[in-house]
Amino acid sequence: MIISTWEWIRLLGLLAYFYFTISIIFGLLRKSSFIKSHKNLIYHIHQNAGWLGLITVIAHMLVLLIDQYEPYRIEGILIPFTANYQSLPSALGTIAFYLFLMVIMTSDLWIRTMNRSLWKKLHFLVLPAWALSLVHGVLLGTDTENTLIMMFYVVSGGMTMLVLAVRTLSEFMKKVNVSTSHNN
Repeated sequence: MIISTWEWIRLLGLLAYFYFTISIIFGLLRKSSFIKSHKNLIYHIHQNAGWLGLITVIAHMLVLLIDQYEPYRIEGILIPFTANYQSLPSALGTIAFYLFLMVIMTSDLWIRTMNRSLWKKLHFLVLPAWALSLVHGVLLGTDTENTLIMMFYVVSGGMTMLVLAVRTLSEFMKKVNVSTSHNN
């Protein structure tokens, strides 16, 4: 069975979003105080899923170049708001790509040469990148009318937001405990 380029584009886009979601969830879990064991495994899942997401999104972009139905030009893929097809949702995907790329490059390649505070600020750009990729997929994806795909977006978005809320609450509780212990 031959799969069309349009099907590859959709599959690779969904897969990239999935990998980035897994990477974010495990990254948030890694530093949460309620995770006591398996921190090394959680870190490796976080890191590897991020790289798989990056590789998959690059493949997604490359297949866009060879698609015959709605071909993209290289500048339409690499320069936000220049795509002929759905300029705004396409731009959201491009911006998300650059943010993910910056986070991965600073985390895995340049972390030893960077100020830790700057790295941490840059690393959290992954959250707006993920949100942009979600909106990109929902607005531009031709599968969003499919109930299973919408459930995938709702469940993955909900899980990510839940883990983010738990992580934020955990950090807040740590600060409260530290400040109350200093006051006693």
